[in-house]
Amino acid sequence: MSVRNRILIVGGGLTGLALAAGLRHRGVDPVVAEQAPVITEAGWGIGLSDPHIAALDRLGITDRDNWTRFRPDRHLMFDGDTGLLEAIRHETAMLFSRTDLQQSLYEPVADLVRTGTRPRALTDLGDAVEVEFDNGAHETFDAVIGADGINSWTRRHVLGGPDATYTGVAIARFHLPNTDPTLRTTALSLDSTGVLGYFLMDGGRKFHGIVMLPGEEDNRRELSVAELAALFPRVTGPLTAFKNLMGTNPKSYYANIYQAEVGEWTRNRVALMGDAAHAMSPILAQGTGVGLQDAAVLAELLTTPDLPVPLALASYEKLRKPPAQAMQRASYEAGLKIGRKSAPTELFPEFITQDRPAVR
Repeated sequence: MSVRNRILIVGGGLTGLALAAGLRHRGVDPVVAEQAPVITEAGWGIGLSDPHIAALDRLGITDRDNWTRFRPDRHLMFDGDTGLLEAIRHETAMLFSRTDLQQSLYEPVADLVRTGTRPRALTDLGDAVEVEFDNGAHETFDAVIGADGINSWTRRHVLGGPDATYTGVAIARFHLPNTDPTLRTTALSLDSTGVLGYFLMDGGRKFHGIVMLPGEEDNRRELSVAELAALFPRVTGPLTAFKNLMGTNPKSYYANIYQAEVGEWTRNRVALMGDAAHAMSPILAQGTGVGLQDAAVLAELLTTPDLPVPLALASYEKLRKPPAQAMQRASYEAGLKIGRKSAPTELFPEFITQDRPAVR
C-alpha cells in the first residue's frame, strides 16, 4: 500500500468490511480496527433491495453464490383492527442472515482486520491524520473512516457529533421454524398496539419475527413472545399460523430503537459512514442497504486518480447525505405513525400501488 493510500476504517461491522472489500477491489488495502475480540453478529434478518445489491456489485462483492437468501414473491400488509388486507407489494427485498452476511464480507479481508483494538486519539496534521491506538501505538493515515456504529466514537470524539436519541418505538425480535415449504409470502399487521410481522430467511426455512411497540423506552420489555402475541388478537391470513407458533415462547431480543441525526459527516481527512453517520430506525429496513451505498461511493472516490482525500470525502458527503437523511426521516416518521389508527395506510407509502383498492 502506498503512503498516499493508507486508510484506516474504524469498525469491522457490515459497512466497514464492505468498504474494506471495495478498496481492496480497487488496489488499496486499508487497515480495519475493530474493538471486539472477534468478528461476530446476531443472526437477525437483513433485507437488501435491488439498489443495495447493485452497491455490492460496485464494491466488487460479486461472489455471492453461497450466501443463504430468500426473496418472497409478495409482501402483505394487514389492518390489524379489521383483519383486512391493506396493501400488496411484489417488489420485495432479498432476505439474508446478518451473521452469514458479515462472515461473507469478513473472509476476503480478514488479513486487514485488527480485532481487540480501537483508536484512543486522532490528531489532524493537515496532510495526514495521526492515530493513537489503545495499545499505545501511533500510526499515520491519509484518511480515517468512522464505521463504528450508532454509538460511534469517531462521531462523538472527533467530529463532536451528537449522541443517539430514542425514536419512540421499541422492537422485539425472535426466530421460529417455518415448516410450510409452500409459504413464500411475508406479512405484517398494524393496529393500535403496534406492529406484528415476519420475514422469511435461511431459504424460507425460518421466520424472523418482529413486534414493534410505540411508547416510552422499555415499554412491555417484560413480556414473553407468547404474551406479545396476545396483544394482537385479530390477525388474519398467514399471520394466524405465525402467531400460533409464537406460543412456543422462543428466545427473543428486545431493544429500544435509537437514531443519530448528524450534521457534519466529514472534516478534512475524517469521515463517517453507515450508522455512525445516519443511524436510523429499522422500520423501513433500509439502514444496512444505505450503509452499503455509502461504502460503494467512498471506495470509488478514495481511489479516483488526482482527487485529493479532503475533496473525495467532501464529495462523498455531498453525494450521500441528502438521500441517506431523507431515508432516515422517512423511517423516523413511519415510527411516529405506529399505533395510530391511520397507520396502515400511511406507514409505508411505497405500498400504495395498483394492488391497493381505490379509496371511495
